[in-house]
Amino acid sequence: MNAKVKDPVCGMEIEAHSDALQSSYGGTDYFFCSANCKDQFDKDPAKYAKPKSGCCGHGGHRCCH
Repeated sequence: MNAKVKDPVCGMEIEAHSDALQSSYGGTDYFFCSANCKDQFDKDPAKYAKPKSGCCGHGGHRCCH
């Protein structure tokens, strides 16, 4: 069974699998429900990508003062 993930553009819950539309950004793989959502993400990934955790996505390191 594949993991369920959220399309970062439209918020739809989808299955993450090797055949899915996907892009990588900041060391994270993002999965999409459609080519349109993937295209929107690829045009401006920073708009849709979320930090992994903590400040600036650096695992909680205090980098953003």
